[in-house]
Amino acid sequence: MNIADEQRYRTQLVKAASALRTMEAEVVRLRRQHTEAIAVIGMGCRFPGGADDPEAFWTLLSDGVDTVSQRPDRATGDAGATGAFLPSVDGFDGAFFGIAPREADALDPQHRLLLEVAWEALEDAGVATERLAGSRTGVFVGMSSNDYLLLSARSGAMSGYTGTGTAHSFGAGRLSYLLGLRGPSLAVDTACSSSLVAVHLAIRSLRTGESSLALAGGVNLVLDEAVTEMISDLQALSPDGRCRSFDARANGFVRGEGCGIVVLKRLSDALADGDRVLAVLQGSAMNSDGRSAGLTAPNPLAQRDLLRQAFADAQVRPVDIGYVETHGTGTALGDPVEIEALAEVFGEGDANSDGCVLGAVKTNIGHLEAAAGIAGLIKAVLALQYAEIPRNLHFSTLNPRISLTGTPFVIPTKTTAWPEGEKPRIAGVSSFGMSGTNAHVVVAEAPTVEQLPPRGGPVLLPLSARSPTALIELAIAHANVLEREDDPCDVAYTAGARRDHHEWRTAVVGASGAELAEQLHAFVRAGATRARAMAPTITYVFSGQGAQWIGMGRELQGTEPVFRAALEECDRLVAEHTSLSLLAELAAPEGESRLHRTEIAQPALFACQIALSALLASWGIRPDAVIGHSVGEIAAAHVAGALSLAEAIRIVVSRGRLMAPADGSGAMVAVALGPDEIANVIAGSNTSVVVAAINDDRSVVLSGSVDELHTVLNPLQRRDVHCRWLPGGYAFHSPSMAPMATKLAKELAAVECGPTTCPMYSTVRGDRIAGSELTGDYWANNVRQPVRFTDAVRAAARDRQQIFLEIAPHSVLSGHIANCLDTTAAIPTLRRERPEQRSLLNSIAELYTAGYPVDFARLYPARRRVATLPRYPWQRKRHWLDTPAPPSEQVAVAPAHWVDELIGLPNGDREAAIEAAVRRDTAALLQLPSPSDIPVDGKFMALGMDSLMAVQLRHELAARTGLALPSTLAFDHQTPRAVTQYLLKVLTEYTKDET
Repeated sequence: MNIADEQRYRTQLVKAASALRTMEAEVVRLRRQHTEAIAVIGMGCRFPGGADDPEAFWTLLSDGVDTVSQRPDRATGDAGATGAFLPSVDGFDGAFFGIAPREADALDPQHRLLLEVAWEALEDAGVATERLAGSRTGVFVGMSSNDYLLLSARSGAMSGYTGTGTAHSFGAGRLSYLLGLRGPSLAVDTACSSSLVAVHLAIRSLRTGESSLALAGGVNLVLDEAVTEMISDLQALSPDGRCRSFDARANGFVRGEGCGIVVLKRLSDALADGDRVLAVLQGSAMNSDGRSAGLTAPNPLAQRDLLRQAFADAQVRPVDIGYVETHGTGTALGDPVEIEALAEVFGEGDANSDGCVLGAVKTNIGHLEAAAGIAGLIKAVLALQYAEIPRNLHFSTLNPRISLTGTPFVIPTKTTAWPEGEKPRIAGVSSFGMSGTNAHVVVAEAPTVEQLPPRGGPVLLPLSARSPTALIELAIAHANVLEREDDPCDVAYTAGARRDHHEWRTAVVGASGAELAEQLHAFVRAGATRARAMAPTITYVFSGQGAQWIGMGRELQGTEPVFRAALEECDRLVAEHTSLSLLAELAAPEGESRLHRTEIAQPALFACQIALSALLASWGIRPDAVIGHSVGEIAAAHVAGALSLAEAIRIVVSRGRLMAPADGSGAMVAVALGPDEIANVIAGSNTSVVVAAINDDRSVVLSGSVDELHTVLNPLQRRDVHCRWLPGGYAFHSPSMAPMATKLAKELAAVECGPTTCPMYSTVRGDRIAGSELTGDYWANNVRQPVRFTDAVRAAARDRQQIFLEIAPHSVLSGHIANCLDTTAAIPTLRRERPEQRSLLNSIAELYTAGYPVDFARLYPARRRVATLPRYPWQRKRHWLDTPAPPSEQVAVAPAHWVDELIGLPNGDREAAIEAAVRRDTAALLQLPSPSDIPVDGKFMALGMDSLMAVQLRHELAARTGLALPSTLAFDHQTPRAVTQYLLKVLTEYTKDET
C-alpha cells in the first residue's frame, strides 16, 4: 500500500467513524424520543358532588365524601334510581362556542360537557387557544354511551343535526374544529377503559412527534334507562347503590357521571415553554384480555402482562410504585382478579419499602365508565401534588377471596401521608374495559422548578369575557382570589399572557392583591362593562415643548432596561453635536435643572419620546400612524421610519440651539376660543399677535409680544373667556421665529429623509405626507408656521385611525384630541409627578379595554409561574330535545313587489331596508329573539351559523327578493353588511336590466 492509498484509507475510516457516531446519536435520540416522559400541564373536570374543578375534586376526596344520591325523577327500587349524578346537564353556553340554539338542542350533552371541560383544562394549563389554531394539537376522547341518540329517536326529534350532534367522532372533531387544531382527533370506545386508553394513545402521539400538545380524557352521562337496565340484568350493579371496592360486602358498582380532561406535552417542551408541570407520565401500556372465562370477564394473565409492559415502558420497578389507583369496581369477580395480578407482579413487599397503597375513586364518585380512568388519573396527580392519599370509602373487612399477606399492599381507611423523599414518588393507574381492553399509566411527581422571587411594583390585570354578565362574574371571582394574594404578579401574568382575550374587557392596575381586588369590586359596583372591543388601529401623538418636567423618565430608567438603553443611545448621538449630556440634564435636581431652556428641553423631550416608543415596541405595541405637535414632529418622523435616529437628533439639536436666542422675545397663551372667533378678535386688535396652534375647535394658542397679548386678552378676560399663559419667554410659531427658521433651513441643508413605513399626518400641512417632504424647508416651516393639530387629527380620523396614544412625559394633547373627535379615543402615557410605571400600565389597560391586542407576555421578560385562576363563568341556557324555540319578533312576509319598493327608496334608506331584512332572516335561522342580536359586522360562522343554515339563508333571501342568488352567498359574503352590499350591487344591476 503506497502513501496515497494509505491516506485514502485513513480518510474513509474517519468518514466511517463520523457516520457511526452520527448513527449512534440518532439511535440515542430515537430511544429517548420513544421513552420521553410526558408532562401533565393542565386539568379540567366535572365530577359528582360539586367537583367542578380539580381543587374542588381534591376537597371532596380528602373529606371522604360519598356523592351517590337518589335521582329525583326515578322511583325507589328502580335500577337507575341511585347513582353519582351531575346536576343540570341540560345547560350549555352555546353562544360562547358559536353554536346556534337549534344545533345546541340536538347536541349530545356529553359533547357539550367535553367542550366546556376541555376549555377549562386549557385555561388551567395556561394555554391560550388563540395560539393553537393550525397547531399539531391532538384530541383523544373516551366516549361509549349513546343515550341522547336513543332519546332523540324515541321523542321523534331527529334532525339533520342529530348525526353530527351525537356520533362519538363529532365530540372530538367539533373540539378540533372550533379551536382550529390539526393534530389527530378521535373518539375512543373501549367501554370502561376508554379515557385511559385515550391518554395512552396521546402519550404515543406526543412521543412520535405526531402531536405537539394533546387533550386527553373522557366523558360519561347517564341520560336513558336502557343501558342501566342492561347492566342491571348482568348483575353488575350494587343493589344498595354503594361501590365497596375490595370489601367483603362488595356487590357491584354504581353508575356515575362526569368528564375529565388532561393537557399533555412532552416534558422537555413543557420545561422549555415555562409551563407549570403538575405531574409526569413516565409510561403506559394497553392490551386485551383475549380469551378469558367470558366476554366480559377479566383475565388476570392479561392484567399481569399489562402492568409489566407499562413498568418497562416507564423504566420503573414495581418496588418504585407507592400508590396504585385501581380499577376497583367492587364486584365479586373483578376485585380478586385485579389483586391477584398486582400481587404476582409486585411480589413480596420490600423490607425497605413503605408499601403500596391501593386507592379506589369509585367509592367516592361511582363508576364513570368511559370517564372512569381519567378520574383515577386526576386523583393520582392530585395525590402527588398534595402529598397524601385519600382513604377509600365503604371498606371495613377485606373480601375473603382476597389475601394481602406477603404483599406490599395497603388499603387506606384513613388519609395516608405521602411526602416527598429521596426518591421520586410514583403511582400507577389502572382501567379495565368490559369488552376486554385494559390500560395502565405510570405517573410520577413533577420535577422541582426554581421559584422566582416576588416582583415588586404595580402589575396590570386584564380580564375578558364573551358577554357583559360573564365579565362581571369573572371580576368577582378574581377579586375573591386576589384578596388572599400578597404578590399578585403571577395572577396578572397568567391572566394576561396565558389566557384568551375576548370582546368584553376590563383591566386594573395595582401593586397588591388587595388593591386590585378593590378596583375590581368598584368595577362590579358600577354595574357597567366596557364597550365591545374590535381591535382598533392606534396613532401615536408626540407632544411639543411644554410636556417636560423635572424628574421625567427617572423611574423608567431604573425599572425598564429598554427605556434606559434608548435614552443612552440618544445621549451618545446628541454628544456628537453639542457638549450637552442628556442623561445629566435629566438627572439634575430641581435647583440645577435647565429643562426650561428650549435648547435643553427639545432634545430631552425628543429622547424621552423615543425611549417611550422603544419601550412600547418591546411590549409589542407599535403605531399604525403618527402625528407630531411642533417639535414632536421630529420624533414622529423617526418612529414613522422617515428619519434615522442620527438624522432626527441632528435636526432636534439644531432646532433647539437656533431657537434659544428667542428667549424673551414674547410669550404664548392658550385661549378657549375657536379659530374663526379668535381670528376676528385679532383682526380688531391692531396687533401682530398670531395664532400659533389650533388644538381643537375651542382651543387655540396665541403667540406674540407680552404687551400685544395683553391687548388681545383683556377684552376676552372681561367676557370670562379662559386664558392661560404658557411658561417660558418664547413666541414660537410667530413672525419673530422667521430668522431662526431661515437659519435652520440653511444649517440642515439636505435632510436625509425617506418614505414613511406608516402614515404620518403633518401638523404643518394639516394632512398626510409621504416622508419625502421632510426637507430643510419643511422643518423651517415647522418652526415658523402655526401648528395645524386639529386638521391633522381629523385627517387621521378620516383615514379610520381610531385610538390616539399621546407619547409624552405629561399629557397636554389628549383632551384636545377628545374634543376634536367628540370621543374618548385619546389615551395619555405619562403624567407629571405621577409614578411612571403605573401610569404607563394604566395606558396599556386603556388600550386593552379599547380592543387593542396587547401581547402581555412581553411585559414579563422573566417568565412567571402559571397561577390557578377562576374558571370561565359559563352563561348556560337550557338546551334539550323539548326546548321550545325562543319567541322572535314577528316579521311580515315581504310582498311580491318588495324589490320594486326598494328601487323607489333613496340609496341610504334602501341599504338600511336590505340590512334589516338580512338581520331578521339571520336571527330567525339562529333562533335568536331579535335582529338586534345580530351585529352587522359579525361573521355568520362566529354567530353559530353552520353550512346548512348558510344555504337556508340564501333560500330565504332569494324568496324575499325574487333574485337569483348563488348558493355560496353566505360563504362568499360572511357578514350581514357584506351580504347587504352584495344585494345592493345585484339590485343595481337588476334595475339597469329592467330599464
